[in-house]
Amino acid sequence: MGEMPGAGLSGPSRVRLRAKDVMSSPVVTVRPDTPVTDAAALMAAHHISGLPVVTAEGELVGIVTEADLLRHARGGRRERGARAVRLRVRDLMTSPVVTVDEEALLSEVAALMVRRQINRVPVMRAGQLVGIVSRADIVRALARSDEEIAAAVRDSLLHDLWVDTSRLTVEVRQGVVILDGEVDRWSEKQLVERWVAAADGVVGVDSRLTYRFDDRRASLGDLWPEPRVGGAR
Repeated sequence: MGEMPGAGLSGPSRVRLRAKDVMSSPVVTVRPDTPVTDAAALMAAHHISGLPVVTAEGELVGIVTEADLLRHARGGRRERGARAVRLRVRDLMTSPVVTVDEEALLSEVAALMVRRQINRVPVMRAGQLVGIVSRADIVRALARSDEEIAAAVRDSLLHDLWVDTSRLTVEVRQGVVILDGEVDRWSEKQLVERWVAAADGVVGVDSRLTYRFDDRRASLGDLWPEPRVGGAR
């Protein structure tokens, strides 16, 4: 199957990206009995540095990388003749494979790569391989433009937090999100600020938000502000 780097990247629609948003899909794969020379040719042809290894039934059983091939080449002087010709992917692949679910947060995928010292991770859906995420995919995703970040923040505030964005302005300058406008409660202001700060690609938040009601010491007998027409649901 062919593979386009970052083919799954969905643009600005998510404030917190997941593996499925940045993964390359479909994935170039090899079988366990694929000759190592063929695997190397596939990597060169597709400009990729790793190949998931799957069986005829589609089961992921390993991964073979440029590093595996380099280790083989380094020791190749000891494997001349027929042995070198017969070498198969199963002889070099890493198994079992570190994988992530397609719903895994991008921050979790990045942390996993750092912790396990790996450069790519296959993405699974219900036990089936559906993509692969590389370090380059993560870097590209986190380098979103200011316009993309602003659109993601507005969309997420409206659809995830149900905040009335008609009363807010969202501007992004070099990754810093500038929030201005009014929300109903102090707690809502805090939630918005923390939610935006956790967005992928955001390097800081400059909040100028105000609120109508301080609910930090509110009790059941207090009068809460009347909901605005067309406000948050």
